[in-house]
Amino acid sequence: MLPKNWKKLFFCILLTSSGGSWCCTRVDAAESAITDVWYSNSLVTTQVNYQQSCHKLEQKAINSLCKLSSESHSLDSRMPLNLAQQTPQTTQTPEQTEQPNDTQKQNDPPQLESQPSNLPISPSDSKEQLLNLPERNQSQRLERLIEVLRSPKPPFESNSDRELGLRVRLRPLEQQPLPPTEKPAPQFKPIGYLQGRVGYFQTNNIFSSNDSPIEDGLIISGLTLASTYLPLGSKTFLNGSIDGNLIRYINQSQYHYNQLRFNLSLYQQLSQRMYGEISWSNQQLFYANNSDRLDSFKSGDRFLNENSLQLSLGRRDPLTSRLSLDSFYELSINFADPESRNRIINSFWVSLNYYLQKPFQVGIDYQMNLSDFTHRDREDQLYRLFGHLNYRISDTINMNMQAGVSLGSSTDENIDFDGWFFSINYSLQLGRF
Repeated sequence: MLPKNWKKLFFCILLTSSGGSWCCTRVDAAESAITDVWYSNSLVTTQVNYQQSCHKLEQKAINSLCKLSSESHSLDSRMPLNLAQQTPQTTQTPEQTEQPNDTQKQNDPPQLESQPSNLPISPSDSKEQLLNLPERNQSQRLERLIEVLRSPKPPFESNSDRELGLRVRLRPLEQQPLPPTEKPAPQFKPIGYLQGRVGYFQTNNIFSSNDSPIEDGLIISGLTLASTYLPLGSKTFLNGSIDGNLIRYINQSQYHYNQLRFNLSLYQQLSQRMYGEISWSNQQLFYANNSDRLDSFKSGDRFLNENSLQLSLGRRDPLTSRLSLDSFYELSINFADPESRNRIINSFWVSLNYYLQKPFQVGIDYQMNLSDFTHRDREDQLYRLFGHLNYRISDTINMNMQAGVSLGSSTDENIDFDGWFFSINYSLQLGRF
């Protein structure tokens, strides 16, 4: 009786143990399947988030490059003395031949054959930035993005405590959303500026006279209201300016005059080192003093109204880290009132520049102007060889000095360009808008 009952009891225990083990195996398999599905979804979600992060970071990097390119395109605080205007605020100032009679000389307008307006000035940093636009390199951008995107790998499955038979999975920590931040104030991007300047010019042949050269100096002061280089495309820019100058002789006070100039130019970058520009300008010159004679000019009378259409090409070639060669050509067609000033001018200029330090630049320049007057029989040849020194005192203040010699000839026997000259100019930015 006892053995039978023991056998039945043993059989029940064995059956119960097998059933429990089978149930536990099914539950563990189900748990494992559910966990594997959750982990696969987690990996998919992580991969999607990772790709979205890549896309966002890539777009952020592209926007950063675009911003850098835009900032390099925008004009900085200095006067845009672009290469097309290197023959400063006026392209060519009016001229009249020297009259042998003193009375007739009193009636003539100022004779400005070799004024500082014709002296080239080294390119400003604004044009320098336009000549060195950052190029987008796809491989470099991707390498930079890859470095940014290097982050710890997503969590992986690890087995531990095998003695206990437990499978442990590390769940990725949920990223908490960043606290809301205030939107940064929009950055001010000026579209124009106001600049003041004052300069002094000295020469031993102020009127380019062949008979009796006169040594004298000029004091030039003025204001410029100009726009920045407004982008019309990735490499196309529009620029405009209005200049007003007061020109005063040191000794020849009867020839004081004022100048008003308008300029509009379209700039096109042809390559990283070369550009082209089409510009239109109008300059008007007015007497500043009354003549001693009743039948002569009066203060405020305009004695020149000149429109110029200019086509120019410029190039900058870096020779070393501190040495560069700038070259420039311009074709100018001038229509003037009086018509005796109508002419076609071919200008060529080359400048070798050396940067001593960041604010200092020295160089040597050569300039050639060939003028053909269309309403009278006259041709001029003018050559200048001079050195220059540019010193940037601050972001808004700049100083420039020049000294050299002028050579040349004219079919007008009363004109002679030979002489020496010296000039110093100081410019200050008064504000942006």
